[in-house]
Amino acid sequence: MAKHIDVFYAYPSRPESMGETITNAVAELRGDRVVKDLHIRLRPWPDMRTSGKTIITEITKTIDRCAVFVCDLTYPNLNVTFELGFAIGRFKRLWISLNTSIEGAAKQYNRTFAGIVGAGYYGYENHHDISAGFLNDSPWRSLDEHLLSESYRRPAPRPELPTLLYVKPPVNTDAVIVTLEDLQTSEFKESLIVDDPRENPAQTLEWYAEKISLADAVIVHLLADEHRDSLLHNAKASFVAGLAHGLRKKNLLMLAHTPFEPPTDYRLLLKSHSTAEECKRCVTAWLRGLEIPRRRPRRSEEETRRKASTLELRNMSIGEPVAEHENLQLDEYFVETAAYFHALEAQATIMIGRRGTGKTANLIALQVAFRGDRRNHVCTVKPVGYEVEGLVRLLKEDLHEAERGYLIDSLWKFLIYSELAASVCRELEARPTHQVPSASEDRLMKHVEANASILLPPFSQRLDRAVRSLVGVGNLAAREEQRNRISENLHTALLGDLRRLLGDVLSDRNKVAILIDNLDEPWGPGRETSGLADLLLGLLRVSRDVCADLQHEDYWQKGIHVSLTIFLRSDIFAHVQPLTSEQDKWPLYRVTWNDRAVLLRVLDERLRHRAPTRFDAEDIWEQLFAQKVVGLPTRDFVLDNTLARPRDVIYLVREAMAKAVNRGHATVTPEDFLAAREEYSRYVFTSILKEDDPEKQKLEAVLYEFAGAPKRVTAPDVASRIAKAGVSEADVDFYINLLCDVNFLAIQTASVFKFASDEREREMLRSVAKKLAAERGWGEEGYEINAAFYQALQIE
Repeated sequence: MAKHIDVFYAYPSRPESMGETITNAVAELRGDRVVKDLHIRLRPWPDMRTSGKTIITEITKTIDRCAVFVCDLTYPNLNVTFELGFAIGRFKRLWISLNTSIEGAAKQYNRTFAGIVGAGYYGYENHHDISAGFLNDSPWRSLDEHLLSESYRRPAPRPELPTLLYVKPPVNTDAVIVTLEDLQTSEFKESLIVDDPRENPAQTLEWYAEKISLADAVIVHLLADEHRDSLLHNAKASFVAGLAHGLRKKNLLMLAHTPFEPPTDYRLLLKSHSTAEECKRCVTAWLRGLEIPRRRPRRSEEETRRKASTLELRNMSIGEPVAEHENLQLDEYFVETAAYFHALEAQATIMIGRRGTGKTANLIALQVAFRGDRRNHVCTVKPVGYEVEGLVRLLKEDLHEAERGYLIDSLWKFLIYSELAASVCRELEARPTHQVPSASEDRLMKHVEANASILLPPFSQRLDRAVRSLVGVGNLAAREEQRNRISENLHTALLGDLRRLLGDVLSDRNKVAILIDNLDEPWGPGRETSGLADLLLGLLRVSRDVCADLQHEDYWQKGIHVSLTIFLRSDIFAHVQPLTSEQDKWPLYRVTWNDRAVLLRVLDERLRHRAPTRFDAEDIWEQLFAQKVVGLPTRDFVLDNTLARPRDVIYLVREAMAKAVNRGHATVTPEDFLAAREEYSRYVFTSILKEDDPEKQKLEAVLYEFAGAPKRVTAPDVASRIAKAGVSEADVDFYINLLCDVNFLAIQTASVFKFASDEREREMLRSVAKKLAAERGWGEEGYEINAAFYQALQIE
């Protein structure tokens, strides 16, 4: 008897017209001679018999038995996306259909699936199109063309530490915050991988497959139906959960905010929660029940490199584009720049840079450098998430101007001193039991323990409690009454005692380094930015005072040799900057990457780290990579087609290497680079949307107006396209500046088109361009679109 070729067709039950179209297509295909002769059995999902059976078991068994998985993604559906992920995890040949006559269907597919799945679709308008397209593509003839490489069939090497992947929603709800806080104190804290769409909105299939394979456990967190961006996020989260299920990841937890209608496929895998406390209980119980295999000591990477004798692409890695995902290895190939050395030596530094320029990488490298000397203490402040709405309401109260500044300064001193005290106590508690605390250490620990409810809760809780305790302070008419209320509720007297005790414990340390990052957490759509801007301005203002206070020594307190480094996105700093005077006194240091040679060093160091020791960077590029891509030397191709940021060059090369490995290539070919450039272009388009003004939210519409544009455009053309995107006349110049700041547009100079490295240079370049245009008869200043966006927007 001839062997059957089973084809499973997944699609939503609504609208009914879609089911009718697909049913008719299946009937037409079943009558086709080719289908009959080859014994192809088409099975749409309604044909399944699940009565009295566990639906997820029957669905996954059916997909496991099929040779080809077909699905329709015209309308996002959580059952279908879960099944799609599962099918990819089971190495099935895919065929995707999409009704292109439905308004917005193609755009929705590109936003949700094109980047993560990396597969095209067959467009149709009626059932005849579906059957003709399926016969024409004949997916049964190429069953080995699945999206994951064969390497994922083999068990992944176990990481040194227990590892967990957390697929985080784009909304920082209380439930998300408590989940992260729990994970950061769990056994996974040292090797926690957070898939944060705010940080990297366009992870690839290979990235998810790699992280799932390495992880001991996976948590996928879905949003309530009423949440912003819930449709897109839940579709992606369902896909990732299906992929994890397909890759046989047993420790999989799916969480969902309510109200949420659980899809039938994974109803049994899902835990819904109405409150943050309920979510916390669920996560805590699940973590407690995990059985994580014990680790065996593994051969060091350096030893592995020494023993290897040949270069093989499949054994090479360029690391992660996002520093948080490789915090345990980053210091081994970190490129030390002037920004790093400045923060290493300075007393106070405010490190400003755009997304992807390496602020967090510098933080991780500084942590490693400071911790390398036991005489140092490192206190890292990285808020998981906090809300500023209460702060906004508080600052709108009738506060005297001096008391308004005093409130914010006192708030930051409370947050920083309590964080420092908590970090010192954690260090003391981690010592071996035989190491008895000194008298001063014992006094500090007892003081913190006695005030644990004030000093030890996570950052978000301490901020929230402090703000709530101050509500109504504006009703006090007298300035002295306002200040007394602020001092009382921000525990000024308690902090004075804490400062003295910290001096007793830390005065003999070589250095106490305070590193503050992740302050952009609340900066998002629909947020009022004034409160956050005031809060951040207060931090920048108080940073010098904190250093001076901790270093000050007199008869009743000892001085501490302290350094304080703040990491802040430049687009957020641009909102803060106009609010203050005396900016020349701020210890600012901007992270920029104008030197192409330094960017190439980032790539070279990462490649050399994984190669056998006898090979240098030139050997690796010569032996494992094509020498030219579209006529350009390969490294020039990489730099010319990406934004000038470490994250971007790493992303493109990493994707090209992944394409080559998946295709079975021994070297990375020009075709691999071109395919990776397509994915990178979609990624960079999505990534810069996060730098839009949270209250304007027009950047995406503006970018789409440049679809099909010539690569060089004039100022009137740029302004016209921005206006067509629905931007008010008053905001047109804001968006021209923003397009220059995110390096979408280069500005015409006397000899070249130049990308601005920061807001100050952009202002200067635009002024010079206007003057040159008038003097040289250009008419209007000109701009050139960055090649990184050509594929995403089909730039001519």
